[in-house]
Amino acid sequence: MTGVELLPAALVHAELLAGMHKICFADPWGADSLAATLSMPGAAGLVAVDGGSLSPALTPPGPAGFVLWRAIAGEAEILTIAVLPPWRRAGLGGRLLDAALDASRAAGAEFMFLEAAVDNIAALALYEKREFRRVGLRKGYYAGKDAVVMRRDLDTIGPSE
Repeated sequence: MTGVELLPAALVHAELLAGMHKICFADPWGADSLAATLSMPGAAGLVAVDGGSLSPALTPPGPAGFVLWRAIAGEAEILTIAVLPPWRRAGLGGRLLDAALDASRAAGAEFMFLEAAVDNIAALALYEKREFRRVGLRKGYYAGKDAVVMRRDLDTIGPSE
């Protein structure tokens, strides 16, 4: 995944993030929601930008994905993570997740939560590979679809594990 840079997400990126979210999710967040999320205490994010080092026909230069998280009062949560279709299955989701884990631990969080739709097999596999464990189920969380709640202790990982 050479050529993909992770840059801090800022309020100015809200429209860009909303456009990516719309591509990746059936019930996307709008720019106002994403701006509000980035404005929450403890919130942070990264935008993955591809400089076009991969095959331009498959992955043109531009945004490739993003992650938003919140770390506050000793705990953290992935709020949303999105990887655009041309960059899926290339390790970018793991790289974004690892960066959020590292930043949350550095901010003093002891554990991280996230949730994923029960039928999002790729996301669940990634999270389990990163040693998140299933701790609950939210019925109807995603427009009537259940979500698996997962947790990961942060004191057991090294940087960019």
